[in-house]
Amino acid sequence: MDGSAGISPQMAIASRMKLIVHPGLHKTGSTYLQHVLNDNHAALAAQGLWYQPQQGYPAHHHAAWRILLGDPAPLVAMVENARKAGCHTLVLSSEDLEGALYDDRPLAAIGAAAASADVSHIEWHVVLREPGSAFASLYAQLQHHVYADAFQLFCDVMRRGFVHMAQPTPGHGTPYWYYAFDHLADLDRFQERADAPLFAHDFAHAAPFPGAGLLDHLGVLDALVTLPGRSARNARPAVDEIIRGFAERVEEAVPGDAEQARILDGFLTCMQNGLDNIETYAAIIGQRYAESHAGALRCFAPIQPAVA
Repeated sequence: MDGSAGISPQMAIASRMKLIVHPGLHKTGSTYLQHVLNDNHAALAAQGLWYQPQQGYPAHHHAAWRILLGDPAPLVAMVENARKAGCHTLVLSSEDLEGALYDDRPLAAIGAAAASADVSHIEWHVVLREPGSAFASLYAQLQHHVYADAFQLFCDVMRRGFVHMAQPTPGHGTPYWYYAFDHLADLDRFQERADAPLFAHDFAHAAPFPGAGLLDHLGVLDALVTLPGRSARNARPAVDEIIRGFAERVEEAVPGDAEQARILDGFLTCMQNGLDNIETYAAIIGQRYAESHAGALRCFAPIQPAVA
């Protein structure tokens, strides 16, 4: 008897599961893309693409944090859900997975999940933004989470081509952040370590939104039934908000009023210097890594549409 008897075509297709990993990068429109995927979950599932729906924030951050530590279980569960829905492609999206560009643990966890869940094919898709503008946007974004000195960030990027922050939110959240700026070097190293193809999309090609190239590559761009509004964009905050955010991070680290009074002048000086010079730092970083950025887009541009 034919062993495939009784298996529907839909189940047969779903058994050949493809995994698309979108690790950002940070500040490349990831939040908006995740809103698009989350908001259009049902329409995309009808086309065979599964995006694990999220309550509240649309990214797969909680799964990513466990994957960064080498735990494949969250991804295995997503694959099972995708199969139950009759989907043939699963998208995992969290910019915190940018750490996979240098850390083997997430690669091992994703490989283990793929082997356990019988995933037939894996692709990695990153969105790359001009390094200088990415740096300026990152500095503004960090005020939501940590205190960051603009000059120290600048020196790290110029010296190493990346920023690494261990335990940015101790006790909960991501175990670390990794921010890449030397794009060709990072992607070359990643491709040497990963047993899966890597594709790079250009943030500057933002029509109809940054990251749309990934959905076009998957052949589902026309399946979208709604696009979120501007509030879904993790836009750069105003200067006053940046200062207020960094001040709150300092207050968390130094909770005593007397101690805060003693460091207030130094804090305000650092903040003013950072805000006055951030565009200069960004311009220098952009010039330093311009060829690396352009080379990465040339070398890792998607050529052929994904095959379902």
